Amino acid sequence: MSMATKQATLPRSGAFSKGYNFAYAWEKNAPVTEEQNAAISALSHAVAERPFPVNLEDGGTAVPEKESALEEAGAMDAVLVNTHQFYKWFAELESAMKSETEEKYRLYESTLEERVNTCDGILQQVDDTQNLFEELQSLHSSVAIKTQTLHDACDQLLVEKQRLIGFAEALRSRLNYFDELEN
Repeated sequence: MSMATKQATLPRSGAFSKGYNFAYAWEKNAPVTEEQNAAISALSHAVAERPFPVNLEDGGTAVPEKESALEEAGAMDAVLVNTHQFYKWFAELESAMKSETEEKYRLYESTLEERVNTCDGILQQVDDTQNLFEELQSLHSSVAIKTQTLHDACDQLLVEKQRLIGFAEALRSRLNYFDELEN
């Protein structure tokens, strides 16, 4: 299968196509001989059979306990033999990193949704309180009008009382004349 056919069948993402173009140009400009391939193979076998360092033999790990998306994608254990495997590994790595980033944003989104719901609840309470306040103001205006009407009626009754007291005194002074005649 030719390199142009491989390039046409692979998915295209920004980083993936840049990496592919770089690797293709690298292979084209710096071909590896059979002797170099054998040396790379021998070196990779020697490294694979090498024992762990003493500080890691007791079950300790150099990698943190929490697995990240990079480890899930095989970022630490990848053995790449050809460019196709590299591109496959890189696509998985890129997908895992994207997934890890998306998880942060999903968490942020859920936090924002909770805050929006809280704000909506507070806004609803404020609207309810405002409606109750407007009703209270309306009742206060009604009571104020009735109170003013009562005050006006009381003032009118007071004026009428004063007028009647004046009339009664005038009448009594006139009746005093008749009382004196009778006695």
